[in-house]
Order: sequence, then structure tokens, then C-alpha cells
Amino acid sequence: MRKAIAILLGCVLTLAFSTARIGPAQAHVTQFQWLPPYISISGSQVVYEDDSTASLAVSVQNHMSVKMNVSKVVIEFYTMGKNKTLDVLTSPHQILPGHTEIFTVSFTAQVSEAIANMLHRYDIIVEHVNATGAKVGDFTYWWTVPYFVVYSSGQVDAMEAQMEYTAYYTKFASWSWQSAEALQKATQAEIEAMTGLMYLQRGEYAFATTQYNRAVTLYEEALTAELDYITTWSDAQLNVSLTQAAAAMKTADATLVEANAAMLEANATKVQADAAMTNAYGWYFIGIGFAIGWTLMGIGVIIYALRKPKPLA
Repeated sequence: MRKAIAILLGCVLTLAFSTARIGPAQAHVTQFQWLPPYISISGSQVVYEDDSTASLAVSVQNHMSVKMNVSKVVIEFYTMGKNKTLDVLTSPHQILPGHTEIFTVSFTAQVSEAIANMLHRYDIIVEHVNATGAKVGDFTYWWTVPYFVVYSSGQVDAMEAQMEYTAYYTKFASWSWQSAEALQKATQAEIEAMTGLMYLQRGEYAFATTQYNRAVTLYEEALTAELDYITTWSDAQLNVSLTQAAAAMKTADATLVEANAAMLEANATKVQADAAMTNAYGWYFIGIGFAIGWTLMGIGVIIYALRKPKPLA
């Protein structure tokens, strides 16, 4: 029972505290968005480089029935004890009832304030004033994410070098390297990158950058070696193919010569056959002539014998 009462009391106190922070005036932060040039942004954190300009766009809606004069929009980084403020008190920005306006708070991100890699929560406070410039109230947007983070320039250099190496490794690590030289350089690149990761995790960013740059150079050399190997192999294969084609052409030429010789021999044989046939025809006709001659001669002898005058008795 006491525990339930304590929880209920805690909720009442929290509500009372929140109501006190909101104040009598009514406004609402509908949404907000960190703007470039950040290094990266996700649902959990936004990262800026040291000495770069960080900007947060804040959308504020007026829920009151009268005009609201916004005098300040404050980013309260309570974990680092710093506030970053858009101060328009000298010329408050007026929002009509039910309307929404966007305010952009810009400041210089500094490692000296944020401490490199530290995650910072923040609140967004909107203040507004009356016609005379006296503060009427404020509204606080609580427990915002993504966390705000600042990286040193050295860390950014190391991470960019790491990203470049990772791009090579992701794209080409699965290759089945055909060149022994390429495989050796790619393996050495992975070793250099592992050393770079060790330095990066220890915060020795200059050393990490050097190691990752070496790894990238080795991967570039590996790709060049692989290309040279493939080109040489392709040229060799082409030369073999051309040699085989030339040999096949010579064989074809020799076959053609043999075919021509066979054709000439066949033609010669045909000529001989034709000559033999002509000779045979000659002897044939001569034989016929002799046969006819002898036949006619025989007939003549018979006729002569029949017509020969008989001797007188």
C-alpha cells in the first residue's frame, strides 16, 4: 500500500513539475530535424565534425487563441551544461493562432564543449513574450533523440579512410583472385586495416588514418595486378587461338593442294581414257573397212565367175 502511494505521489509531482515548466502559455513543438553538414545521422544519433556548423530546425505550433510572439528557441544541452539559443527578442516572430512556423537554431559544434564521442541529450525550449517584450511563458520539449555527438577532425579523417577501405573490401573481398600477386596484396591490405581498427578503437586517429590509407593503396595495387594478369592471360589465349587457326588454315591449304593434285591426276586419267577410246574406235572402223572390203571383193569374184564367158567347144 505504501509503495502504491509512493508511486502515485511521484506521478503527481512529475505532472506538477512538467506543468510548471510548460507555463501558462500554450505552444507545441510538432517536430524537429538536424540539418547538414553532419557526418552521419540515424534514429539514435547525429554526428557533427569539430568546428562545423550544427543546425536544428524546430517546428512550433501556436495553440493559443491569440497571436504568440516567439522571442527565443533554446537547445538545452543539460549533459554538457550548455545552451544554444536563437534569440529574436529584439524582433519577436509572430505566430497566428493555429499556425505553425519553423525556427532554425545554428551554432558551432565543438569538441571542447561536447567531448568527442559523448552522447548528449537535450531539451527544446520555446519562449514567447507579450506586446511590451515581457516574457509570458515557455514550453519545453523533453527527452529528444537522436543524441548529439561531435567528432574531432582526426577522428573524421580516420573514419573516412576506414569507409573507403570497407568499400573496397566489401566489393572485392569475395573475389577468387587469379593473380598470386593480387591475392598477396589484398591479404596484406586486410592486415593493415586490422591494425587501423585497433588504433581507431584506442583513439589514435592519425595512426588509424595512416593504416587505412595503406590498406586502400594495397587494394588498388591488387586490382591493378589482377587486371594485368587477366589481360596477359587473355592475350596468351588469343595468341594460342590465332596459332591454332593459322595451323588449321595451313592444313586446309595442304588438303586443297592434295585435292587439286588428285583432280589433275583424274583429268590426266580421263584424257588417257579418252585417247584409248579414240584409238579403239579407230581400230574398230579400220576393222569394219577391211571387213567391207573383203566382202565386196568376194562379191566381185562371185559376179565375175558368174559372168565369165564359157570356152568354145
